[in-house]
Amino acid sequence: MEIEPLHPIQVKRFREMSFVEKMTISQGLLRMARSARREAFRRARPGLDEDAYDRLVAREFAGART
Repeated sequence: MEIEPLHPIQVKRFREMSFVEKMTISQGLLRMARSARREAFRRARPGLDEDAYDRLVAREFAGART
């Protein structure tokens, strides 16, 4: 998968963001990723309870590497 380069306006805006703004965005992205993964587990393994899905997601994210 190839990532498109950022537009100069995007780069400028990211550089202008405060630490709090960047953290807020990163936390939102993490919530979105965890939610998407939870839904994928629900489709792949129907019938589990919500705690089981939360544990699967937590285990997967704990072992994630960048």
